[in-house]
Amino acid sequence: MDLKDVLYEVQDGVGIITMNRPDRLNASSTDMTESMIEILENLSPDVRAIVLTGSGRAFCSGGDVKGMSKRLETDESWKQPHPEKAVSMAFWNCDRPIIAAVNGPAVGIGLSYACMCDFRIASESAQFGAFWVRRGYMPDGGGTFFLPEILGTSKALELVWTGRPIAPQEALDIGLVTKVVPAEELMASSVELARQLSKGATLAMGMAKRGMYKSRIGQLEAALEFESYGQAMLRQTADHAEGVKAFIEKRTPVFTGR
Repeated sequence: MDLKDVLYEVQDGVGIITMNRPDRLNASSTDMTESMIEILENLSPDVRAIVLTGSGRAFCSGGDVKGMSKRLETDESWKQPHPEKAVSMAFWNCDRPIIAAVNGPAVGIGLSYACMCDFRIASESAQFGAFWVRRGYMPDGGGTFFLPEILGTSKALELVWTGRPIAPQEALDIGLVTKVVPAEELMASSVELARQLSKGATLAMGMAKRGMYKSRIGQLEAALEFESYGQAMLRQTADHAEGVKAFIEKRTPVFTGR
C-alpha cells in the first residue's frame, strides 16, 4: 500500500494505524483519509482488531486550517471534495473491533475520527473539542451523527455550540470514552485490549457489530450527505472566513451571522 500521512503496522493480530503529521498535530489531510480508507478496505485476514492513534503529542487537531485559508482565496472553494464522507463509512463498514487510543488533542474532525471507532481509551493528557463553530463551520466526518449517538442530542449540541474543551475525566463521565489511563500506559493498554479481542470469535464479533450498526447505516449516510451540503454553504459565508482568519491571526473571532 502507498500510504501517506499515516503509519501502519501489524503486531500479533492487531493492526495499528497512526495518523502521522506530528509537525501539524496530525491535522487531517486528503492523503491521511485516503490512506486510512485503503488500510480498512484491504485488511488481511490475520488482522483481527485495530488501534487508531496519533503520532507525537496529538491524536488529531482537526482540519487543516491553513489549507482552509488558501481555499478562501479562490471563488470555487465550495467545490472542494469531502473525503471525510468515505472514511466515515470505511470505519463503520469495517467488521473488526476498532479502538481509538486518544493520546492528545482530538478536536474537530479529530473528534469525529475518535467517534468513528467502536470505543475510545483516553490518555490523561488527551483533550476533546467540538471546535467547528469556532471556525464558522459545522461538524464533519459524521460528527452530526456520532456525537448525539454517543452523548444524546442535548449534550452533543452543548459541546458543538459552546466549542469548549473537554478534559479526560469529563469525557469519561459523559460516556465519550470508556477508560482513562496514564499517558505512558495508553498504547500498551489499548493494544492489549485489542489483542484480547483479536483472540475471540472475531467472525461472530464482526457479525454482531454489523447487526448493531446496520439499522443506522442509512442515518449515517444521510448525516454525511447533509454535512457535505452544509459545509459547502458555510464555506461561502463571512463567518467562516472570519473564523479561519481569526485562527491564523491568533485572535478571538467576531461573528456577524452572515
